[in-house]
Amino acid sequence: MPGMTSETGRPRRWLALRAFVFFVAGGALGAFAYAAVSHGSDGVPWSGLLLGALVCATLSALFPRRRR
Repeated sequence: MPGMTSETGRPRRWLALRAFVFFVAGGALGAFAYAAVSHGSDGVPWSGLLLGALVCATLSALFPRRRR
């Protein structure tokens, strides 16, 4: 974006929080959809979902996307 500098960009903690929320929401919706389609009684694997969300948030905070 024109006029966007590193000082005016979003902080890394915001990027990490957004990545965490999107990962948890997408994973939970996907698990619920799979359970509904397969008629399974298995619940959402919360431990794996939270671990994946933490990894995703950490990676997005350490390596933010590059802007052109």
